[in-house]
Amino acid sequence: MSESGTSRRRPWPVRVLLTIAVVVATLVGPTGVASAVTATVGNTDGDGLNVRSGPTTSSAAVGLVWDGRVVDISCQARGETVTNTYGFSSDLWDYVPELGGYLADAYMATGHDDRIPGVPDCGDSGGSDLVPVSQFQGQPNQSEDCGPTSVVTALLALGVTPRSWNASVPVTAINQARADMGYDPSWNDPNQFGTNEADVRRALAANGVSAQASWNFDTALAHVRGGRPVIMAGNMKDLPWSGANVAHFLTVTGYENGQYLVLDPASDTVVYRASAAVLGAYWDNHLGRAGVLL
Repeated sequence: MSESGTSRRRPWPVRVLLTIAVVVATLVGPTGVASAVTATVGNTDGDGLNVRSGPTTSSAAVGLVWDGRVVDISCQARGETVTNTYGFSSDLWDYVPELGGYLADAYMATGHDDRIPGVPDCGDSGGSDLVPVSQFQGQPNQSEDCGPTSVVTALLALGVTPRSWNASVPVTAINQARADMGYDPSWNDPNQFGTNEADVRRALAANGVSAQASWNFDTALAHVRGGRPVIMAGNMKDLPWSGANVAHFLTVTGYENGQYLVLDPASDTVVYRASAAVLGAYWDNHLGRAGVLL
C-alpha cells in the first residue's frame, strides 16, 4: 500500500460517507462531546491498512484491517502525511482502542475531510497537560537524558511547570533537571552515563514534588489508574514502537479505554498507548523493574 503523494480531496461522495460513517456518538455532559465515532476503512485496493503504534508509517505495525471494517475512533492526532490510492492526503491519524493503535485517516470514511467535530486530540485525558518532549535536543548528554526528560514530561502531566521550562526551548528544562540531579549538564561525564531512580526523585524534589520509588509493577499501574504519573524504568527492546536494546526511563501519564498513555522521550513526540502486557515486558528487564511514583 503506497503512503506518499500530494494533497487532493478524497474521492468518496459525501452522500456515501454520511451513510457508512454515521456518527454514533454517546454524548456525555452538557458540552455534547462525542465519546466514540464510527468510521469505515476503505480505498486500500485490497491491500489492507496497517494499525500503527503511533501516528507515523515508521511506527511499529501492531495489526492489519481490511476494506469495509467498521471501527470506533476515540481520538485523533496530527502526524505523518499519508496519501491513499486515490491521491487524497491527510496528516490526521485515528486512534482505535479495540485495535490498540492508529489508522491513517486518509483511508477512513469519517464523513469529514479533516477533523471530526467533537472528537478530542489524542492525549487529552483527565485534564492532564500531556506534552511529549524529545530527549534529543543537541545537548552533550542527549543520549543519556531519558531520566531528566521524563522528569520534565511527568511534571507537565501533573500540572507543575518544570524549573527553567520554555516550550520553545525544552532543552533548558532538561538541563535544569540534570543539574538538579547533581550532574553538570554542560559536559558528558564518562563515569555517569545514565541516571537512576534516586536521581529522578532528587530532580522532582527540586520542583517541590515528593515522589517514592516502587519495585512493584501492579502498584505502579494502580498509581497511574488513580490519576498520577509514574516515571518507569525498563528496556526499550520490548516496546512495539522502538525495539532498541537500551535501558530507559519513560513516563506513564494516564489510563484511557483500557490503555496506558505513554510519553517516550527517545521516540516520536506523540502520546503512545500501551497495554499492561506491553508495559510489563518493558518493565521486566535488567536496570528496569522500578517506578518513581509522583
